[in-house]
Parts: sequence; C-alpha cells; structure tokens
Amino acid sequence: MRKLGVLLCAFLLLSASAIYTQPKLTLHLTGGYGVPLGDFKTDLPPTSPVTEDNRADADYFPYFTKQLLNFGVDGKLAFGKQGNARVTMGLTYNMFSNNADAIFRINPNNDLAVTTFKPKVNVLSISLGGEWAFAPKKKVNPFLGAGVAANFFSGEFEFGREVRIKGAQRTGPMDMKSETRIGIIFDGGIDFHLSPQVGAIIGVKYHMINPLGKGADDPSEVGANEIDLGDQEHTEDGKTFPNRTISSINGYVGVSFYFGAPKTVKK
Repeated sequence: MRKLGVLLCAFLLLSASAIYTQPKLTLHLTGGYGVPLGDFKTDLPPTSPVTEDNRADADYFPYFTKQLLNFGVDGKLAFGKQGNARVTMGLTYNMFSNNADAIFRINPNNDLAVTTFKPKVNVLSISLGGEWAFAPKKKVNPFLGAGVAANFFSGEFEFGREVRIKGAQRTGPMDMKSETRIGIIFDGGIDFHLSPQVGAIIGVKYHMINPLGKGADDPSEVGANEIDLGDQEHTEDGKTFPNRTISSINGYVGVSFYFGAPKTVKK
C-alpha cells in the first residue's frame, strides 16, 4: 500500500508539472453564485409592527436583492512568447433576486398589509480588460485580471397581491427602468488543463458596478410602471437619498476550450 501511495503521488506531481504549449485563444463558459455588496445589499424593513415606517419604499426596490446567479462567456487572447499577458473580453448575465415578505400600501386610503415581494434586477455586463497568467504552459495555471465593463440594467418587481405604489394600484409586476453604468471587474482564479483542447476553470469576481454614470431621474422621466435605479444623491417627496455604491462578489466554475495550440503534450 505504501508503494502504491508513493506511485500515486509521483503520478500526480508529474501530471501537475506537465508542460503544454500556450494556446493563443482560450474560451470559457461559466456559471456562478454570489451576493450583492455595498448599498446594493439593503435589508427589507421588518414586517412587524405593520407601520408606515416599515413600508417597503419604491426608491429602494432595486436594492432589496439578496442573491446573485450568473452565467457568461469570455475569451482570452495571449501575447508574447510565454503567453503570460492576455487581452480579455467577456459577456456576463447577472441575475440579482430575493423572495421575502414586505409591507406595502394596498389602497388609496394608504392602508397597509404584508405580502410576498420578489425583486429581480438583471445586469448584462460587457467587459474588456487584461490578465496575467502565472503558468500558461503548465497544467495548473493561476491568473489575475481586471477590466472595464458596460453594465445594462433591467428587471421587474413582483407582488403577492394588489398594492398601491407611486400613486396607482398595481396588479402585475413593475419594471426596472433601463439604466447603463460603467464599472470595473477584478477577476482571479485557476485554469486546469485537462487536455490540450479542454480544461476546467474556477475563480472569483469582484464587480464594482456603478463607479461611473450614476444618475437619478426626475419623476417625470420615469414611466408610470417603472422603478429607476436612483444611485445619485437626490431628493424626492421631501426625502433625501445619498449616492449609492453598487457592487457584488461571486464565485464561478466553468469549462475551458483552447485554440491555436499543438495537440501534443511535451514531457
């Protein structure tokens, strides 16, 4: 048994040190799970007692999400003889959501009631950046990268019953107003070469979603059935809302595909 263990360890060490010719282009298909951070993570008010102070304010609807699911595709183009430096391009669809109870006004008399509430905020991110691969010719290749992303907001807010929001009765979902913000993504992980053509990837992304492009629409610019992001300092209905910082973090796993490299492994 001891000899078998020694042979197994030796095999794993040799496998990890196997040298691959660096592919010119790497394509990743990934899926991930994470959470909103900063002002994007706002707790819903308590549902007891049922008072106006505990009502779910429409100005915070985009910020009441709790979890993040995403999927995406990104490409990495290597430069130089060693292939450590890479240009990265990515497309990621982020789905922020929550499923909880909240207090809402339910009629023109502003009576209050508790009902289910499902905010769904989607962010489509298109990114361009750079990356440094620490061992591009090895089977286990750690990497760190950063990029600039254009972030496009959409989504909807569902209620368990008819509620009164923004001066009108709502029986169906309200829409997230389309918004665009410029953000920064920091990315790090490990790419495992399983063969010269296919591999696996794990990593973590930290996404600063709105450092550029913050805004707060005038109520006249927001549709009757829309809720805006409102991340710039503004005053509405006599209440002042500060600048809001939106960010998220998520882990991800995926499949790697390598192009432009020989299909043989060098010993």
